Amino acid sequence: MQAPVSSLNDKDIEMLADKLKDWNFEVVGTTSWKDSQVSLGGINTTEIGPYTLESTIVPDLFFAGEVMDVAGESGGYNLQWSWSTGYLAGSTAPSE
Repeated sequence: MQAPVSSLNDKDIEMLADKLKDWNFEVVGTTSWKDSQVSLGGINTTEIGPYTLESTIVPDLFFAGEVMDVAGESGGYNLQWSWSTGYLAGSTAPSE
């Protein structure tokens, strides 16, 4: 099915979402240690409130995920960090 997103109805969107959620990929191998990736840098965590993830410099500015200077092992940990900090920042940010 090829159609502009704007033309999809609720049933089409639900079907597409179901297909995307059920999309599986087979892992067929890995590369060497020398090809591994590490990212460092970002907002210094000393400038972020540890219980709210709010900036200690700019009020009502919250951070989540890899924008912060936090590094860990590969293997999904960065995904969990993003989800967890996103939840915390979203839960503690003031609602309009």
